[in-house]
Amino acid sequence: HIDALVKDAVAKGAKLHAGGQPNAALAPGQFYEPTVLTGITNDMRIAQEEVFGPVMAIRSWSNEEDLLREVNGCPFGLGSSVFSSDTKRANRIAKGVRAGMANINDFGINYLCQSLPFGGRGCSGFDKFAGPEGLRACCSVKAITDDRFPGVHTELPKPFVYPTSDDCHIAAQSLVGLAYDPSWVNKATSLGRLLKSIVFPVTRDVQEGAGKKKAA
Repeated sequence: HIDALVKDAVAKGAKLHAGGQPNAALAPGQFYEPTVLTGITNDMRIAQEEVFGPVMAIRSWSNEEDLLREVNGCPFGLGSSVFSSDTKRANRIAKGVRAGMANINDFGINYLCQSLPFGGRGCSGFDKFAGPEGLRACCSVKAITDDRFPGVHTELPKPFVYPTSDDCHIAAQSLVGLAYDPSWVNKATSLGRLLKSIVFPVTRDVQEGAGKKKAA
């Protein structure tokens, strides 16, 4: 797999500086030579797949936006490291990398801090282990509600109680308008319609009675 990724990169324009083949001096096919590649682009498999081998794939970038666009173009996002003498800049870049973990001027040190959550994003998985987040992942969370004040019970307005009134859709529309309409005039109108539908809900009996009167 490692050799296939390296050959694909070279075929697509990457420059091989060292390695690039299995180590013939050791067990055949069991070890790969330390490899250095430059000119890596996102259309190469080595930029989109996990290598898990002694390969350094180097790419150039012109600014931070370009760097983050290239780095975040990979579907994997487990760990990351940013090396810079400017720690403020390094932290800024690390925050922009879509990965579960980041180290400034170090590699993998987060794994030694068992109080920190360990986990990735995207194709590198989800959820965490270690840290408080890891403990919560082992829990079965249950939400329970209860009335805060004795004797005070939560009751739905009549338009929303089954069997619902015939104008329950008006109450629902008014509730949405009251909460989300950007116009204060429309909010006031929605409030009036909502109160009317709650206080004077239109029931089927009332409509049937009106129909009988009209027919008479």
